[in-house]
Amino acid sequence: MNTIGIIAEYNPFHKGHAHQLEGLRQKYPEATLLVVMSGDFVQRGTPAIFSKFHRAQWAVMGGADIVFELPSMFAVSSAEYFASSGVRLLHALGCDAISFGANHTQVEELVSIAKALDYPSTQESLRTLLGQGYSYGTALRKAVQGLHLEINGLETSNHMSILDSDPNTILGIEYIRALHRYHIGLDIIPVKRTSSHHNPTLDDSFPSGTALRSAIYASKQTASNPLESHNTQQATSTTCSPCTPSEIDRAISLGELAINGTTSLGKTSPQWHHYLPPMVAPLAMDIVESNYYTNLERYYDKIHFASRVSSKEDLQTLQDMSDGLEEAWLTASALASWEQARESLKSKRYTYARLDRIATYSLFRRTKKMFQECHQQGPTYGRLLAFNDRGRHYLKEKRASIPVVQKWAPFCQQATGITKVLCEQDQLASRLWRLAVDNPRYRDSHYDYTTSTIYVQQGEE
Repeated sequence: MNTIGIIAEYNPFHKGHAHQLEGLRQKYPEATLLVVMSGDFVQRGTPAIFSKFHRAQWAVMGGADIVFELPSMFAVSSAEYFASSGVRLLHALGCDAISFGANHTQVEELVSIAKALDYPSTQESLRTLLGQGYSYGTALRKAVQGLHLEINGLETSNHMSILDSDPNTILGIEYIRALHRYHIGLDIIPVKRTSSHHNPTLDDSFPSGTALRSAIYASKQTASNPLESHNTQQATSTTCSPCTPSEIDRAISLGELAINGTTSLGKTSPQWHHYLPPMVAPLAMDIVESNYYTNLERYYDKIHFASRVSSKEDLQTLQDMSDGLEEAWLTASALASWEQARESLKSKRYTYARLDRIATYSLFRRTKKMFQECHQQGPTYGRLLAFNDRGRHYLKEKRASIPVVQKWAPFCQQATGITKVLCEQDQLASRLWRLAVDNPRYRDSHYDYTTSTIYVQQGEE
């Protein structure tokens, strides 16, 4: 098996992710581990906590061989669209297999459920339930619950227990559905997940991304930060346009900021950095200490601003805006914050994740027409973010059937059609992500052009 593909967000990259990669490496020592990773915005419709370049670099340091960006148009979408575009990109990049973490790892049963979900009767039931206002995940479970048949020896009750297990298993089933829908023949390699997807606390197991992000934010709220005034003073006279991993590290290194290796963060936080691979933890602590992470309150203010300046006609064009939600949206925009607006809009049909995605679409001006045209076409390029020596060998083999982009600016300048739209949306995602960074020093909008593809040498991993 030459190339195993993984679709991920690594928000942030932690020991659980490294464990998955290590298991694949042990079982398939000669394979290239290729990751398609969400860029600066993730599937739920919020900015990633750290930049895509750092997350990609840490993934290679933690066991991946090469990391490509899943274009923002596809990364910020429902599970069905996210999965199908990720699978199509893996296929276009020449992968032989797909691997994903899940609580349930029996391939035959996962395939059976995926086929059941594509039965016309199941799809008809799914459309009816969605029309009644159920979220996609709930409608999916109810549609399967309505099946009164046995498929390949798997009872309907087992279908339900598997679908109720965790979001990663459901996502894995969506990957398999995409393989069937687009007639893609990748081998399926599930890896047993040993942590809860949304566990709100850090414990002795592998962490959930939710708990880890919460701990990072909490550490900044409780730690006394002697850098705040120092960084603010530099904000007006200093810009950060990192070009290589070493320059990224120099730009925000502990040494430059005149603090020693024992940080206040380590003393007062719930030891979140212990849940990162040892080679990644010092770099992540450096980044957090320098406030180079997204401030969600800043981002929420941008969303609320976009809501207040949008017209009803503007909102009606947005992807996922339906059934008169635009009226309620305009009313909610008068509230004091996006958090309050979001709470008032939450319903059986509109989950928090769906509302967050629609809010992001409003900033991206992502219309229904644009969204559908791009998803019909699928990924048209693979932007390279990071690689090691084995990844370099993959590049020399030229396995991809689409352009592999290492020089971003010239590629975007020459792009046309759907490719141009995808590039523009990626550029906008990076500009908006950068503007949401906590430290004013790092809010310029050029980093997507000036940061080079990251090569991780042997010994850095």
